[in-house]
Amino acid sequence: MEPTNRPDVRNTVTDLLAVEDNPADIRFIEEVCSGSSLAVTVHSVSTSDAGLNFIHQRGKYADAPEPDLVFLDWNLEQTTGRAVLRVLNIEYGHIPVVVLTGSKAALKADHSPPIRADLLRKKPTDPDEYIQIIRSIDFDQ
Repeated sequence: MEPTNRPDVRNTVTDLLAVEDNPADIRFIEEVCSGSSLAVTVHSVSTSDAGLNFIHQRGKYADAPEPDLVFLDWNLEQTTGRAVLRVLNIEYGHIPVVVLTGSKAALKADHSPPIRADLLRKKPTDPDEYIQIIRSIDFDQ
């Protein structure tokens, strides 16, 4: 993924929102970020509703920062990531979104109209792959 050229995008990724229902995947992302040279704070939620509340800064997320990057699990337990991605596309188009899935075939099987994501990736198993994704957004790295 090439760094985005959208003028309203911040120059660094400091706040990453992971919308992910697997605690092991969240832990992996947090460990990768804390063990890297990146100064990224990982915020995590496990449902699409919580993801939307975080993005809209509602309820217990009223003081949450606007994320600079969203890692979105496409196959959330209750639903797909489609609802979160739709809102991000419409209301927060300046926030880059990386859709992560255990299986790209699951995404292809979803016959709904395509929704823009900045990157579609199979969930990385190598920590360096997460760092590469973040750095592709982070101009200062």
